[in-house]
Amino acid sequence: MPVSTTAHPSSSSSTSNSTSPPRPFYFWRPNSPGGFLSQWYDSPFTDASGATYATAEMYMMVHKARLFGDEATAQKMLETTDPKTHKGLGRAVKKFDERRWNEHKLQIVTDGNYLKFTTGEHAEMLRKELLETGDRELVEASPFDRIWGVGFKEADAEKNRHRWGENLLGRALMDVRERLRAEEIGRGKK
Repeated sequence: MPVSTTAHPSSSSSTSNSTSPPRPFYFWRPNSPGGFLSQWYDSPFTDASGATYATAEMYMMVHKARLFGDEATAQKMLETTDPKTHKGLGRAVKKFDERRWNEHKLQIVTDGNYLKFTTGEHAEMLRKELLETGDRELVEASPFDRIWGVGFKEADAEKNRHRWGENLLGRALMDVRERLRAEEIGRGKK
């Protein structure tokens, strides 16, 4: 699915005070501005084993199941491209251990997003869009998720910054962006 290049209301690089940090780049749903950053954005990619993932959400949930040795659930996930189904199956992973998941989840999501932005049919366009966010803080503005997002919709996020959740997806994406920049510098770009 091609990336929409519709201007994001938060994407203006101008600020009223040149010394203030740039406004965060908010995103949430796949079909809204900045949606290419969403875990549910349709952007098929392939890992080193040759497995294809329809979304970064699918990658995360398949690897969650495999982390706990639940290959049956992982296989069910690989049989569908629906992220809502992946999320539901992810909640049913057998032998789930929250402590262990907490130790691995950020790396799994970072790895999946790296693949999203480096492999697959739309990787070049997605990578360009990600790099164009510059140094802005990437913020999943989901009012329902305080782990992967901040727990506030975009309109309420800034005034509630002191109450934000973990924004792990934003952190993972910023890590991927830095890695992509470093790789470009290593190839002599920029």
